[in-house]
Amino acid sequence: MTKRAIAPTPDRSAVRSRLALAAMVAVLPACGGSPEPSLPAGRVALAELAPPGRAIVETTVIDVGDPAARSHLESGWGPDETGQEGSFAWTGGAAATLRFEVVDRRRTTIGLRGWSFPFTDGDGQRFAVRLNGEALDEFELGVLAKTVRLPVAARRLVAGENRLELRPRRHYEAEGERPWAAAWDVVRVQPGEPSAAPTIGTDGEIVLPARTAFAWTLELPAGAWLAWDGVARERGAWLEVAVRGEAGPERAERFDGAGRHALTADTADLVEVTLRARGAGGAVRLAGARLHQPSPAAATAETRAAAPLLPPRPNLVLYVVDTLRADHLGCYGYALPTSPRLDRFAREAVLWREARAQSSWTKPAMGTLLTGHYPITHGAELRSRRLAPELETLGDRLGRVGYQTAFLTTNPTVAARFGFARGFDVYRFLSRGEGRERRSYRAREVHREVVEWLAQRDATRPFFLVVHTLDPHDPYLPAEPYKQRFAPDVDPQVAGYIRSAELAALPPAAARERARQMRALYDAEIAQNDESFGALVDELARRDLLARTAVVFTSDHGEEFYDHGAWRHAETLYEELLRVPLVVRLPGGALGGTVIEEPADQIDVAPTLLALAGVEIPAALPGGSWLPALAGGAPPDRESLAWLEHPSLSLESAVRGGWKRIRNRGAWRLPLERGPDELFHLARDRGERDDLTRTHELRRHWLAGRLAAAAARHGRAAAAPDVAIDPELQRALAALGYL
Repeated sequence: MTKRAIAPTPDRSAVRSRLALAAMVAVLPACGGSPEPSLPAGRVALAELAPPGRAIVETTVIDVGDPAARSHLESGWGPDETGQEGSFAWTGGAAATLRFEVVDRRRTTIGLRGWSFPFTDGDGQRFAVRLNGEALDEFELGVLAKTVRLPVAARRLVAGENRLELRPRRHYEAEGERPWAAAWDVVRVQPGEPSAAPTIGTDGEIVLPARTAFAWTLELPAGAWLAWDGVARERGAWLEVAVRGEAGPERAERFDGAGRHALTADTADLVEVTLRARGAGGAVRLAGARLHQPSPAAATAETRAAAPLLPPRPNLVLYVVDTLRADHLGCYGYALPTSPRLDRFAREAVLWREARAQSSWTKPAMGTLLTGHYPITHGAELRSRRLAPELETLGDRLGRVGYQTAFLTTNPTVAARFGFARGFDVYRFLSRGEGRERRSYRAREVHREVVEWLAQRDATRPFFLVVHTLDPHDPYLPAEPYKQRFAPDVDPQVAGYIRSAELAALPPAAARERARQMRALYDAEIAQNDESFGALVDELARRDLLARTAVVFTSDHGEEFYDHGAWRHAETLYEELLRVPLVVRLPGGALGGTVIEEPADQIDVAPTLLALAGVEIPAALPGGSWLPALAGGAPPDRESLAWLEHPSLSLESAVRGGWKRIRNRGAWRLPLERGPDELFHLARDRGERDDLTRTHELRRHWLAGRLAAAAARHGRAAAAPDVAIDPELQRALAALGYL
């Protein structure tokens, strides 16, 4: 764990204190959700690695317009539609790309059926076709549906993913007035019927029907190898084992019996291992397939700062500022003075330089903070969904061991009917009626409620207090002193409200100016909320509570201001929405000024709070407590995962090792250039501008495997329950743009 002290060095008593904390951590209840290594050392049966693997069936027909075909449509495709010609999808822009799988390379014909949007001159469209980056053919497409057949030599295909690109002759009819468009309903890639899918039996036998494959993309140490006990061939099918790294060509060999195949040579590598059944028919049965890898070298111990003794069963405060981007705070490098009170607080706290949310809107993110589970586990992902009733909240777990628990919020998406009051002695949804509408409280009004609760609590018991404020959320309507400080030239009645139709119609230059105005108002509201947070810290100090209280400052998600062509939140999973602040002041200001470079997630907050309270951390929680790391141990090590689910949008993302993949499992999304996958190297591209999907295929598959493994381990078997939304709650949700 990399730490940088920005506060005075602890005195000599810190040596004894660090030993005390280390001893305390050693006797804490098991930290449960600490993840297993992505791949354990020694011998591993391939059957155990099924979730992160990919079952591949050779593509025969892509029924464009059918949702099942969406994974083949990479970029340039509109939504699925239905007409007289059946299901179809339009293409638009400079190019449209689709991808298909080939297992057994052979001469074939690609058939495309479609029609062109009619131009006023009566002509259709002419297309140039490229296959795997090289010119293949050209053809005319008229305004009536027709089928075009393109012969393809075997050498033009690759075993694995192939890309077909359709490039129109003209993009617009005249001076950008009307874009070109063409509709497609069927793409036939290979003759014949699709094969049955490969399977892995309970006994570990891998069955590969001809022209199917199973592939794993894994992080492997030097010297790893693959072995199997035998191969049974049916009706002429035969086994090909292929291995490739991120650089260099694929190595493929044929095997007809027991065998062994080296996977990596001198250095650790990202490796894709593919088992292919080649031949015209039949199947291959692989018995006893297993992976061998050496044990990793022992890690070198690092010198760490001393950690002080913490009081048992401290008070716990979780302060969540809704819609707060980390990069708009001074302690995260922002140039404007939006957060002077938080910046001062951070000098007495531990700050994580990189912390991420598990979703990009409030309900699933708050569900994760309060249960410690991923959104795919707690289930509160859609507008009408509530927390899974079988899961316990932090209120449940801490209340059971004697904590007083209170949750004060002003966001209707975490209303009691959605399950968020569960386990709390006191739950208050703070809003007021204004005519026929419901309005949320300002942070200063929430603060008054907090002070009232602190005054009435039982001072003989520890407490767990959740404060959820909303000031930076749209509409951006800061109080006048803050507006004058940050946005003196901005009209809040114009820029303070999100009007989706108006914003979508703005040309790029106007959109950028509107984004500047909205950011200015947003900054003013951050400063407004910052003063209220500072007032809470002052109140805790006035009551002499800071010496025995841990205070966690964070957010549920960020906000987008046209960063990637969208607005608000709950539409994408880019970093401006997932990067949130995480600042933890331990009791007495222990380790104050420490900055941690290793990433943390929202799923780590619940285990850390439970560990502080001395409560056993359930093994089912996917996150880990940071207390052992603060005492000198290793930090939690796993990928950062996020999900966003809407009826028409289904996104997931994974970040690990500086790489990030975003995958769209839904119907489509704008702009059309965004395909189902995006891949970024965040270490070099923090703005997520350079999509590396095409050039780093193994990285994309590797992160997809991590998402698949998490879904298999943590996903719900059935949907979380729906709840009815009454008129009053509907008005409160509508006021924040949720309906």
